[in-house]
Amino acid sequence: MGLFERVYRWFSRSLSNQLLFTYLFVIAFALGVVSFWALYAMKSEKIDVLRNSLEVEAAHLALEIDNDLSLDSEQATNRIKAAADRRAARLGWAFTVVNNDGHVIADSGRLPEGENISSRPEISDALAGIAAFYTAHSSRTRTDWLYVAYPVREAGQTGGVIRVGVPLTDFNQRFNRDLIVFLEIMFSTLVVTVLISLWLARRVTRPLSDMSEMARQIARSGDISVFVPVGRRDEIGEMALSFNQMIGRLREEERLRQEFIANASHELKTPTMAIGSVVEALQAGAIDDPELRYQFLNSLENLVERQSSLLKDLLDITRLEGGAEANWQQDVNLNEVVQISVEQTRLQAQKKRVEIRNNANSDGIVVSGNSIQLQRAIVNLLTNAVNHTPGGGSVFLTTKVFEPDKVEVVIQDTGTGIDPSDIPHIFERFYRGDKARTRTAGGTGLGLAITREIIARHHGSIDVESVLGEGSTFIVRLPARLK
Repeated sequence: MGLFERVYRWFSRSLSNQLLFTYLFVIAFALGVVSFWALYAMKSEKIDVLRNSLEVEAAHLALEIDNDLSLDSEQATNRIKAAADRRAARLGWAFTVVNNDGHVIADSGRLPEGENISSRPEISDALAGIAAFYTAHSSRTRTDWLYVAYPVREAGQTGGVIRVGVPLTDFNQRFNRDLIVFLEIMFSTLVVTVLISLWLARRVTRPLSDMSEMARQIARSGDISVFVPVGRRDEIGEMALSFNQMIGRLREEERLRQEFIANASHELKTPTMAIGSVVEALQAGAIDDPELRYQFLNSLENLVERQSSLLKDLLDITRLEGGAEANWQQDVNLNEVVQISVEQTRLQAQKKRVEIRNNANSDGIVVSGNSIQLQRAIVNLLTNAVNHTPGGGSVFLTTKVFEPDKVEVVIQDTGTGIDPSDIPHIFERFYRGDKARTRTAGGTGLGLAITREIIARHHGSIDVESVLGEGSTFIVRLPARLK
């Protein structure tokens, strides 16, 4: 395995490593850019200061010798040489004086008197009347030099040039020392950054590591009894809180699953034991008595029918919760579904002498969903209303558009009503407020739970209002549109 591959595996193995590397890269890059920018800005500033100093000294010398430049005499030349040497000795700089033809008049260095240096770029620019700055490398001294060539003006003409030069050896040495100091500061800062980044990365990723470890434990053992400790209020804390909420939801789902299994087992066990009792009675001799035989066989038929209905409801609610239904994107004609549902329930209502009044006004209203399942939900509500309404009572079905894109289906009865303590639970599976009444009505305890799932699959909601002894009202709200 190559070095690059090992580094890549180390980098990708942990979010903490990725955060650490990212922190280091960003901080090192920013620190390097800022440091070198500051360093070279300081260098440029110092060069500018030095260049200004050279120009000032050149100007001072020009004021001192400007009269002698116009004189073509040995005394004037000597005075110029003396002035240049004095300044060179005092400052340690190189001074060169050139006449208007570019010939050297005086030089504190080794330029011979009378040599023509007009071809040099700084001298050429200065003879043209421009103060020139130039950096050159001396092969003789192996030193970089900074030159300022200052034109001496007389009567609007350039009478000569004063060139001042300074070796940059000390300047470069100071710059190199500053560079080393900057590098030391960068290294120290990076060390401190590594320590802070390690602490910060582990602090940030610790809850993530805890959640990851808990997820592995849940996957291995199925134990969801532990929560991740939440001690932060930032995004990581919110994630840990959401993880705990997920664990709580899993616990609740597991509780409901176990409760569902227990209730289903109980509901299946009751008719099964009753069927066994009827069979035993028939085997014991009741089959020989025509009246008892008819009574027991009729009871057996009702028990089998009830068990079949329970099994069908169990399968249906499992399919609904698992999303196994094929097509929930049909355009459903609400008026047609309501009419069929009312007609399907009318015979049962007539047997109980309960009147169903269809006051629906749903022409042109279209619901996106499944027509068969929506019809089943409305039939469940109508059947439930008829079952709990005594003879001579009424069931009312109305529809209305209460928002531009929503419709209400309201089913109201004049039945026995629901106890207020039962209302929060009536949509739970197998819940029965009045168990004796529900068993007499032949219910499985799953009808309203199935109805709620169907309405939810249609992106709707269902609510109930009830007064004990006066009746109940179920309100279904569905997204809809007009044709």
